[in-house]
Amino acid sequence: MYIKKVPSCCVMRSATMTVREIHGKPVFDRHAILVCYYFNGFNINMKKILLPALSFLLVFGLIVSIWACFAPGFMSYDSVVQYQSALDQHYTDSHPAIMSYVWHLCMQLVPGPQSLLYLHLTLLAVGVFIWQANFRNSIWSLLIPALFMLPWVINFAGVLWKDVGMAFSLLIATGLLFTRRKSMWLVLLSMPFLFYAIGVRHNAVLAVIPIMFLAFRHYFPKAPIWLGCLTTILLTGVFLLTVFTVTYSFINAEKKHYETFLMGDDIATISAKTHQNLLPWVKDNDLTTCSAPPILYERAMCFIGKGYDPSGSLVVDIPYDETYSLWKKTILSYPLEYALVRVEAFFYFLRPPQALPGYTWFYGIAKNDMNIKLMNPEMAGVLEQYMISTNKTVLSELFKPYVWLLLAAIILVWVSRTPASIEKTQITVLNISALGCFFSLLIAVPSVDFRYVYWCVIATTLSVVILASTFRSGHKTEVS
Repeated sequence: MYIKKVPSCCVMRSATMTVREIHGKPVFDRHAILVCYYFNGFNINMKKILLPALSFLLVFGLIVSIWACFAPGFMSYDSVVQYQSALDQHYTDSHPAIMSYVWHLCMQLVPGPQSLLYLHLTLLAVGVFIWQANFRNSIWSLLIPALFMLPWVINFAGVLWKDVGMAFSLLIATGLLFTRRKSMWLVLLSMPFLFYAIGVRHNAVLAVIPIMFLAFRHYFPKAPIWLGCLTTILLTGVFLLTVFTVTYSFINAEKKHYETFLMGDDIATISAKTHQNLLPWVKDNDLTTCSAPPILYERAMCFIGKGYDPSGSLVVDIPYDETYSLWKKTILSYPLEYALVRVEAFFYFLRPPQALPGYTWFYGIAKNDMNIKLMNPEMAGVLEQYMISTNKTVLSELFKPYVWLLLAAIILVWVSRTPASIEKTQITVLNISALGCFFSLLIAVPSVDFRYVYWCVIATTLSVVILASTFRSGHKTEVS
Protein backbone atom coordinates (compact mmCIF):
# COMPACT_ATOMS: atom_id res chain seq x y z
CA MET A 1 0.00 0.00 0.00
CA TYR A 2 1.28 3.43 -0.84
CA ILE A 3 -0.07 6.95 -0.82
CA LYS A 4 -0.83 8.39 -4.26
CA LYS A 5 -1.48 12.03 -3.37
CA VAL A 6 0.97 14.04 -1.34
CA PRO A 7 0.89 17.83 -0.81
CA SER A 8 3.24 19.65 -3.14
CA CYS A 9 5.10 21.12 -0.20
CA CYS A 10 5.62 17.59 1.10
CA VAL A 11 7.00 16.45 -2.23
CA MET A 12 9.50 19.30 -2.12
CA ARG A 13 10.49 18.21 1.35
CA SER A 14 10.66 14.49 0.49
CA ALA A 15 14.43 14.53 0.80
CA THR A 16 14.02 15.06 4.51
CA MET A 17 11.39 12.33 4.92
CA THR A 18 11.76 8.62 5.52
CA VAL A 19 11.08 6.94 2.17
CA ARG A 20 10.84 3.22 1.58
CA GLU A 21 10.35 1.33 -1.61
CA ILE A 22 8.01 -1.66 -1.97
CA HIS A 23 8.16 -3.43 -5.33
CA GLY A 24 9.98 -0.40 -6.75
CA LYS A 25 7.27 2.06 -5.64
CA PRO A 26 8.02 4.86 -3.17
CA VAL A 27 6.23 4.77 0.15
CA PHE A 28 6.32 7.93 2.24
CA ASP A 29 6.49 7.70 5.95
CA ARG A 30 3.01 8.42 7.33
CA HIS A 31 4.29 10.43 10.28
CA ALA A 32 6.39 12.62 8.03
CA ILE A 33 3.35 13.27 5.85
CA LEU A 34 1.23 14.20 8.87
CA VAL A 35 3.90 16.65 9.98
CA CYS A 36 3.99 18.11 6.48
CA TYR A 37 0.23 18.48 6.42
CA TYR A 38 0.43 20.26 9.77
CA PHE A 39 2.97 22.82 8.60
CA ASN A 40 1.17 23.28 5.30
CA GLY A 41 -1.98 24.13 7.22
CA PHE A 42 0.04 26.42 9.47
CA ASN A 43 1.27 28.40 6.43
CA ILE A 44 -2.29 28.76 5.18
CA ASN A 45 -3.47 29.93 8.60
CA MET A 46 -0.51 32.29 8.79
CA LYS A 47 -1.62 34.02 5.60
CA LYS A 48 -5.36 33.90 6.16
CA ILE A 49 -5.56 34.55 9.89
CA LEU A 50 -2.33 35.57 11.56
CA LEU A 51 -1.17 38.20 9.04
CA PRO A 52 -4.51 40.06 8.91
CA ALA A 53 -4.73 39.90 12.70
CA LEU A 54 -1.20 41.22 13.08
CA SER A 55 -1.88 43.92 10.49
CA PHE A 56 -4.95 45.04 12.40
CA LEU A 57 -3.00 45.16 15.66
CA LEU A 58 -0.24 47.22 14.08
CA VAL A 59 -2.68 49.72 12.58
CA PHE A 60 -4.60 49.89 15.86
CA GLY A 61 -1.35 50.48 17.74
CA LEU A 62 -0.35 53.19 15.26
CA ILE A 63 -3.64 55.07 15.63
CA VAL A 64 -3.66 54.77 19.43
CA SER A 65 -0.03 55.98 19.60
CA ILE A 66 -0.73 59.03 17.45
CA TRP A 67 -3.83 59.83 19.47
CA ALA A 68 -1.98 59.46 22.77
CA CYS A 69 0.84 61.78 21.68
CA PHE A 70 -1.09 64.44 19.78
CA ALA A 71 -4.63 64.62 21.28
CA PRO A 72 -6.64 66.74 20.80
CA GLY A 73 -4.32 67.47 17.87
CA PHE A 74 -1.34 69.82 17.73
CA MET A 75 -2.56 73.23 16.60
CA SER A 76 -0.53 76.09 15.14
CA TYR A 77 -1.90 79.62 14.93
CA ASP A 78 -3.45 78.81 11.55
CA SER A 79 -5.14 75.72 13.04
CA VAL A 80 -6.63 77.81 15.85
CA VAL A 81 -7.95 80.35 13.32
CA GLN A 82 -9.57 77.60 11.26
CA TYR A 83 -11.09 75.97 14.33
CA GLN A 84 -12.59 79.32 15.37
CA SER A 85 -13.94 79.69 11.84
CA ALA A 86 -15.54 76.25 12.09
CA LEU A 87 -17.10 77.16 15.43
CA ASP A 88 -18.46 80.50 14.19
CA GLN A 89 -19.46 79.09 10.79
CA HIS A 90 -17.90 82.17 9.26
CA TYR A 91 -15.49 81.21 6.51
CA THR A 92 -12.88 83.12 4.53
CA ASP A 93 -10.54 82.06 1.75
CA SER A 94 -7.44 83.07 3.72
CA HIS A 95 -7.41 79.41 4.76
CA PRO A 96 -9.12 76.54 2.92
CA ALA A 97 -12.80 77.09 3.68
CA ILE A 98 -13.62 73.49 2.75
CA MET A 99 -11.38 72.22 5.54
CA SER A 100 -13.04 74.55 8.06
CA TYR A 101 -16.48 73.46 6.88
CA VAL A 102 -15.56 69.77 7.13
CA TRP A 103 -14.23 70.50 10.63
CA HIS A 104 -17.63 72.02 11.47
CA LEU A 105 -19.38 68.89 10.21
CA CYS A 106 -17.06 66.68 12.26
CA MET A 107 -17.96 68.65 15.37
CA GLN A 108 -21.58 67.60 14.89
CA LEU A 109 -20.40 64.08 15.73
CA VAL A 110 -17.55 64.81 18.14
CA PRO A 111 -17.41 68.18 19.94
CA GLY A 112 -14.09 69.96 20.21
CA PRO A 113 -10.98 70.34 18.04
CA GLN A 114 -10.21 66.62 18.35
CA SER A 115 -13.02 65.97 15.86
CA LEU A 116 -10.64 66.78 12.98
CA LEU A 117 -7.97 64.54 14.49
CA TYR A 118 -10.54 61.72 14.48
CA LEU A 119 -11.15 62.37 10.79
CA HIS A 120 -7.46 62.43 9.91
CA LEU A 121 -6.78 59.23 11.85
CA THR A 122 -9.72 57.56 10.13
CA LEU A 123 -8.32 58.57 6.75
CA LEU A 124 -4.90 57.26 7.77
CA ALA A 125 -6.26 53.92 9.01
CA VAL A 126 -8.37 53.42 5.88
CA GLY A 127 -5.43 54.34 3.64
CA VAL A 128 -3.11 51.90 5.40
CA PHE A 129 -5.69 49.09 5.26
CA ILE A 130 -6.27 49.68 1.55
CA TRP A 131 -2.56 49.55 0.76
CA GLN A 132 -2.16 46.47 2.94
CA ALA A 133 -4.99 44.83 1.00
CA ASN A 134 -3.06 45.56 -2.19
CA PHE A 135 -0.45 43.08 -0.96
CA ARG A 136 -1.88 39.57 -1.14
CA ASN A 137 -1.24 38.37 2.39
CA SER A 138 2.41 39.35 2.11
CA ILE A 139 4.48 39.95 5.20
CA TRP A 140 5.66 43.16 3.49
CA SER A 141 2.22 44.62 4.20
CA LEU A 142 3.22 44.83 7.86
CA LEU A 143 5.76 47.51 6.97
CA ILE A 144 3.08 49.93 5.81
CA PRO A 145 1.77 50.87 9.29
CA ALA A 146 5.35 50.65 10.58
CA LEU A 147 6.55 53.32 8.14
CA PHE A 148 4.18 55.84 9.75
CA MET A 149 6.15 55.48 12.97
CA LEU A 150 9.28 56.79 11.26
CA PRO A 151 10.25 60.19 12.69
CA TRP A 152 9.95 62.03 9.36
CA VAL A 153 6.40 60.71 8.95
CA ILE A 154 4.91 60.69 12.45
CA ASN A 155 6.18 64.22 13.13
CA PHE A 156 3.09 65.79 11.52
CA ALA A 157 0.64 62.87 11.64
CA GLY A 158 -1.40 64.40 14.45
CA VAL A 159 -1.08 68.10 13.60
CA LEU A 160 -4.35 69.65 12.47
CA TRP A 161 -3.09 70.98 9.17
CA LYS A 162 -4.39 70.93 5.61
CA ASP A 163 -1.16 69.25 4.50
CA VAL A 164 -2.01 66.22 6.63
CA GLY A 165 -5.57 65.97 5.32
CA MET A 166 -4.27 66.24 1.76
CA ALA A 167 -1.62 63.53 2.27
CA PHE A 168 -3.96 61.02 3.90
CA SER A 169 -6.63 61.62 1.24
CA LEU A 170 -4.12 60.95 -1.55
CA LEU A 171 -2.97 57.83 0.31
CA ILE A 172 -6.51 56.46 0.02
CA ALA A 173 -7.05 57.63 -3.57
CA THR A 174 -3.86 56.04 -4.92
CA GLY A 175 -4.54 52.83 -3.04
CA LEU A 176 -8.01 52.57 -4.58
CA LEU A 177 -7.00 53.47 -8.13
CA PHE A 178 -3.92 51.34 -8.70
CA THR A 179 -4.79 47.71 -8.07
CA ARG A 180 -4.57 44.62 -10.23
CA ARG A 181 -8.34 44.29 -10.05
CA LYS A 182 -9.60 47.18 -12.15
CA SER A 183 -13.00 48.37 -11.01
CA MET A 184 -14.84 51.52 -11.99
CA TRP A 185 -16.45 51.44 -8.56
CA LEU A 186 -13.02 51.97 -7.04
CA VAL A 187 -12.43 54.85 -9.46
CA LEU A 188 -15.66 56.51 -8.38
CA LEU A 189 -14.84 55.86 -4.73
CA SER A 190 -11.47 57.62 -5.13
CA MET A 191 -12.99 60.84 -6.53
CA PRO A 192 -14.07 62.42 -3.20
CA PHE A 193 -10.56 61.95 -1.81
CA LEU A 194 -8.95 63.57 -4.85
CA PHE A 195 -11.44 66.42 -4.53
CA TYR A 196 -10.73 66.88 -0.82
CA ALA A 197 -6.98 66.96 -1.43
CA ILE A 198 -7.40 69.78 -3.95
CA GLY A 199 -10.02 71.49 -1.80
CA VAL A 200 -7.76 71.81 1.24
CA ARG A 201 -4.53 72.64 -0.59
CA HIS A 202 -4.54 74.24 -4.03
CA ASN A 203 -1.03 73.13 -4.97
CA ALA A 204 -2.29 69.55 -4.63
CA VAL A 205 -3.52 69.98 -8.20
CA LEU A 206 -0.04 69.23 -9.54
CA ALA A 207 0.14 66.11 -7.35
CA VAL A 208 -3.31 64.92 -8.47
CA ILE A 209 -2.87 65.50 -12.23
CA PRO A 210 -0.31 62.67 -12.71
CA ILE A 211 -2.46 60.38 -10.56
CA MET A 212 -5.47 60.95 -12.82
CA PHE A 213 -3.51 60.63 -16.05
CA LEU A 214 -1.73 57.43 -15.01
CA ALA A 215 -5.00 56.01 -13.67
CA PHE A 216 -6.50 56.54 -17.14
CA ARG A 217 -3.52 54.75 -18.68
CA HIS A 218 -3.85 51.96 -16.12
CA TYR A 219 -7.53 51.36 -16.88
CA PHE A 220 -7.38 52.04 -20.61
CA PRO A 221 -3.85 51.07 -21.75
CA LYS A 222 -4.84 50.91 -25.42
CA ALA A 223 -6.49 54.32 -25.49
CA PRO A 224 -4.55 57.14 -27.25
CA ILE A 225 -2.44 59.36 -25.03
CA TRP A 226 -4.23 62.50 -26.22
CA LEU A 227 -7.48 61.10 -24.84
CA GLY A 228 -5.83 60.54 -21.47
CA CYS A 229 -4.54 64.11 -21.50
CA LEU A 230 -7.96 65.47 -22.44
CA THR A 231 -9.69 63.42 -19.74
CA THR A 232 -7.20 64.61 -17.15
CA ILE A 233 -7.66 68.26 -18.15
CA LEU A 234 -11.45 67.95 -18.01
CA LEU A 235 -11.39 66.24 -14.61
CA THR A 236 -8.99 68.85 -13.26
CA GLY A 237 -11.31 71.59 -14.49
CA VAL A 238 -14.30 69.89 -12.88
CA PHE A 239 -12.48 69.57 -9.56
CA LEU A 240 -11.35 73.20 -9.57
CA LEU A 241 -14.79 74.47 -10.57
CA THR A 242 -16.40 72.36 -7.87
CA VAL A 243 -13.97 73.65 -5.25
CA PHE A 244 -14.69 77.24 -6.34
CA THR A 245 -18.47 76.67 -6.30
CA VAL A 246 -18.49 74.96 -2.91
CA THR A 247 -16.20 77.59 -1.40
CA TYR A 248 -18.00 80.72 -2.59
CA SER A 249 -21.56 79.62 -3.35
CA PHE A 250 -22.29 76.79 -0.90
CA ILE A 251 -20.10 77.71 2.08
CA ASN A 252 -20.28 81.43 1.22
CA ALA A 253 -16.65 82.06 2.13
CA GLU A 254 -15.57 85.68 2.23
CA LYS A 255 -12.94 86.66 -0.31
CA LYS A 256 -9.85 88.03 1.40
CA HIS A 257 -7.52 87.99 -1.63
CA TYR A 258 -4.68 86.40 0.31
CA GLU A 259 -2.76 86.19 -2.96
CA THR A 260 -2.06 89.94 -2.69
CA PHE A 261 0.32 89.09 0.15
CA LEU A 262 2.40 87.07 -2.32
CA MET A 263 2.05 89.73 -5.01
CA GLY A 264 3.31 92.47 -2.71
CA ASP A 265 6.31 90.36 -1.78
CA ASP A 266 7.11 89.72 -5.45
CA ILE A 267 6.92 93.41 -6.27
CA ALA A 268 9.16 94.35 -3.33
CA THR A 269 11.76 91.68 -4.08
CA ILE A 270 11.96 92.55 -7.78
CA SER A 271 12.16 96.24 -6.83
CA ALA A 272 15.22 95.52 -4.70
CA LYS A 273 16.84 93.37 -7.39
CA THR A 274 16.33 96.06 -10.05
CA HIS A 275 17.42 98.91 -7.74
CA GLN A 276 14.13 100.77 -7.80
CA ASN A 277 11.13 101.16 -5.52
CA LEU A 278 7.78 100.19 -7.00
CA LEU A 279 6.16 100.50 -3.56
CA PRO A 280 6.76 104.15 -2.61
CA TRP A 281 5.18 103.72 0.85
CA VAL A 282 8.02 101.36 1.78
CA LYS A 283 11.26 103.04 2.86
CA ASP A 284 14.21 102.39 0.56
CA ASN A 285 16.46 101.13 3.36
CA ASP A 286 13.74 98.79 4.62
CA LEU A 287 13.13 97.53 1.08
CA THR A 288 16.83 96.77 0.59
CA THR A 289 17.28 95.12 3.98
CA CYS A 290 14.11 93.06 4.12
CA SER A 291 14.19 91.89 0.50
CA ALA A 292 17.59 90.25 1.01
CA PRO A 293 16.36 86.95 2.62
CA PRO A 294 15.72 84.27 -0.03
CA ILE A 295 12.22 83.25 1.05
CA LEU A 296 8.91 85.02 1.67
CA TYR A 297 8.40 84.20 5.36
CA GLU A 298 11.75 85.62 6.39
CA ARG A 299 11.17 88.74 4.32
CA ALA A 300 7.71 89.23 5.85
CA MET A 301 9.09 88.86 9.40
CA CYS A 302 11.68 91.50 8.61
CA PHE A 303 9.06 93.97 7.41
CA ILE A 304 6.91 93.24 10.48
CA GLY A 305 9.96 93.96 12.64
CA LYS A 306 10.33 97.31 10.83
CA GLY A 307 6.82 98.29 11.87
CA TYR A 308 4.80 97.41 8.78
CA ASP A 309 1.46 95.59 8.88
CA PRO A 310 1.44 92.63 11.35
CA SER A 311 0.16 90.35 8.59
CA GLY A 312 3.42 90.86 6.70
CA SER A 313 1.59 92.18 3.65
CA LEU A 314 2.96 95.32 2.03
CA VAL A 315 -0.23 96.04 0.09
CA VAL A 316 -2.82 95.63 2.81
CA ASP A 317 -4.47 99.00 2.13
CA ILE A 318 -4.23 98.84 -1.66
CA PRO A 319 -7.28 97.78 -3.71
CA TYR A 320 -7.00 94.29 -5.19
CA ASP A 321 -7.28 95.40 -8.82
CA GLU A 322 -4.53 97.96 -8.38
CA THR A 323 -2.25 95.42 -6.67
CA TYR A 324 -2.87 92.80 -9.34
CA SER A 325 -2.24 95.30 -12.15
CA LEU A 326 1.08 96.42 -10.62
CA TRP A 327 2.16 92.81 -9.97
CA LYS A 328 1.32 91.74 -13.51
CA LYS A 329 3.16 94.70 -15.00
CA THR A 330 6.20 94.00 -12.76
CA ILE A 331 6.64 90.31 -13.58
CA LEU A 332 6.05 90.91 -17.30
CA SER A 333 8.67 93.66 -17.27
CA TYR A 334 11.18 91.55 -15.34
CA PRO A 335 10.46 87.88 -16.13
CA LEU A 336 14.05 86.74 -15.53
CA GLU A 337 14.23 88.41 -12.13
CA TYR A 338 10.86 86.91 -11.22
CA ALA A 339 12.05 83.42 -12.23
CA LEU A 340 15.25 83.87 -10.20
CA VAL A 341 13.22 84.83 -7.12
CA ARG A 342 11.25 81.60 -7.47
CA VAL A 343 14.30 79.42 -8.09
CA GLU A 344 16.25 80.93 -5.18
CA ALA A 345 13.34 80.37 -2.82
CA PHE A 346 12.93 76.77 -4.00
CA PHE A 347 16.59 75.83 -3.55
CA TYR A 348 16.64 77.52 -0.16
CA PHE A 349 13.57 75.48 0.78
CA LEU A 350 15.25 72.21 -0.29
CA ARG A 351 17.85 72.65 2.48
CA PRO A 352 21.04 71.31 0.85
CA PRO A 353 23.53 69.19 2.85
CA GLN A 354 25.40 72.20 4.23
CA ALA A 355 22.18 73.76 5.58
CA LEU A 356 20.37 72.88 8.79
CA PRO A 357 16.89 71.30 8.53
CA GLY A 358 14.07 73.80 8.42
CA TYR A 359 10.77 73.73 10.25
CA THR A 360 10.40 69.96 10.81
CA TRP A 361 8.47 69.69 14.03
CA PHE A 362 5.59 71.56 15.62
CA TYR A 363 4.94 70.92 19.29
CA GLY A 364 1.77 71.52 21.26
CA ILE A 365 -1.04 74.02 20.81
CA ALA A 366 -0.64 77.69 19.95
CA LYS A 367 -1.84 80.30 22.42
CA ASN A 368 -5.62 80.61 22.24
CA ASP A 369 -8.60 82.04 24.11
CA MET A 370 -10.55 78.76 24.07
CA ASN A 371 -8.53 76.95 26.74
CA ILE A 372 -7.47 74.22 24.32
CA LYS A 373 -4.67 72.19 25.87
CA LEU A 374 -2.87 68.92 25.26
CA MET A 375 -4.62 65.92 26.78
CA ASN A 376 -1.43 63.93 27.37
CA PRO A 377 1.53 66.30 27.68
CA GLU A 378 3.75 63.49 29.02
CA MET A 379 3.23 61.40 25.87
CA ALA A 380 3.70 64.48 23.70
CA GLY A 381 7.00 65.01 25.50
CA VAL A 382 8.08 61.45 24.71
CA LEU A 383 7.40 62.06 21.02
CA GLU A 384 9.30 65.33 21.16
CA GLN A 385 12.35 63.54 22.61
CA TYR A 386 12.05 61.01 19.79
CA MET A 387 12.18 63.84 17.26
CA ILE A 388 15.03 65.69 19.02
CA SER A 389 17.18 62.58 19.35
CA THR A 390 16.64 61.73 15.67
CA ASN A 391 17.67 65.22 14.60
CA LYS A 392 20.98 64.73 16.42
CA THR A 393 21.91 61.81 14.19
CA VAL A 394 22.74 61.39 10.52
CA LEU A 395 19.02 60.73 9.99
CA SER A 396 18.47 64.47 10.27
CA GLU A 397 19.21 64.62 6.53
CA LEU A 398 15.86 62.88 6.00
CA PHE A 399 14.17 66.00 7.35
CA LYS A 400 15.42 67.95 4.32
CA PRO A 401 13.25 68.13 1.19
CA TYR A 402 16.20 67.71 -1.20
CA VAL A 403 16.64 64.09 -0.04
CA TRP A 404 13.08 63.21 -1.01
CA LEU A 405 13.33 65.02 -4.33
CA LEU A 406 16.46 63.05 -5.23
CA LEU A 407 15.08 59.77 -3.90
CA ALA A 408 11.86 60.12 -5.92
CA ALA A 409 13.85 60.84 -9.09
CA ILE A 410 16.28 57.95 -8.51
CA ILE A 411 13.45 55.48 -7.86
CA LEU A 412 11.69 56.59 -11.04
CA VAL A 413 14.84 56.06 -13.10
CA TRP A 414 15.39 52.66 -11.50
CA VAL A 415 11.83 51.41 -11.94
CA SER A 416 11.69 52.63 -15.55
CA ARG A 417 14.17 49.87 -16.41
CA THR A 418 12.00 47.09 -14.96
CA PRO A 419 9.34 45.04 -16.78
CA ALA A 420 5.72 46.19 -16.74
CA SER A 421 3.87 45.20 -13.58
CA ILE A 422 1.34 46.57 -11.13
CA GLU A 423 4.19 47.27 -8.71
CA LYS A 424 5.97 49.35 -11.34
CA THR A 425 2.77 51.31 -11.96
CA GLN A 426 2.26 51.98 -8.25
CA ILE A 427 5.85 53.09 -7.68
CA THR A 428 5.72 55.32 -10.76
CA VAL A 429 2.45 56.96 -9.74
CA LEU A 430 3.56 57.66 -6.17
CA ASN A 431 6.85 59.25 -7.16
CA ILE A 432 5.57 61.26 -10.12
CA SER A 433 2.84 62.61 -7.86
CA ALA A 434 5.54 63.53 -5.34
CA LEU A 435 7.54 65.31 -8.05
CA GLY A 436 4.38 67.15 -9.12
CA CYS A 437 4.02 68.40 -5.57
CA PHE A 438 7.65 69.52 -5.59
CA PHE A 439 7.09 71.37 -8.87
CA SER A 440 4.16 73.25 -7.33
CA LEU A 441 6.56 74.51 -4.66
CA LEU A 442 8.92 75.76 -7.35
CA ILE A 443 6.04 77.96 -8.49
CA ALA A 444 5.53 79.34 -4.98
CA VAL A 445 6.94 78.28 -1.60
CA PRO A 446 6.48 80.67 1.34
CA SER A 447 8.83 79.20 3.95
CA VAL A 448 11.28 76.39 4.80
CA ASP A 449 8.48 74.27 6.22
CA PHE A 450 8.99 70.51 5.91
CA ARG A 451 5.23 69.91 6.05
CA TYR A 452 4.86 71.21 2.50
CA VAL A 453 6.38 67.95 1.26
CA TYR A 454 4.48 65.70 3.67
CA TRP A 455 2.71 63.88 0.83
CA CYS A 456 6.02 63.55 -1.04
CA VAL A 457 7.61 61.91 2.01
CA ILE A 458 4.73 59.46 2.50
CA ALA A 459 4.47 58.61 -1.21
CA THR A 460 8.19 57.98 -1.69
CA THR A 461 8.55 56.02 1.57
CA LEU A 462 5.62 53.81 0.56
CA SER A 463 7.16 53.28 -2.87
CA VAL A 464 10.37 52.10 -1.19
CA VAL A 465 8.37 49.38 0.62
CA ILE A 466 6.75 48.31 -2.66
CA LEU A 467 10.10 48.31 -4.44
CA ALA A 468 11.73 46.29 -1.66
CA SER A 469 8.93 43.73 -1.84
CA THR A 470 9.78 43.05 -5.48
CA PHE A 471 13.32 41.99 -4.54
CA ARG A 472 12.29 39.29 -2.07
CA SER A 473 13.89 36.02 -3.04
CA GLY A 474 14.37 37.35 -6.53
CA HIS A 475 10.62 37.31 -7.18
CA LYS A 476 7.98 40.00 -7.30
CA THR A 477 5.53 40.17 -4.47
CA GLU A 478 2.00 39.65 -5.66
CA VAL A 479 -0.04 42.82 -5.43
CA SER A 480 -3.79 42.77 -5.88
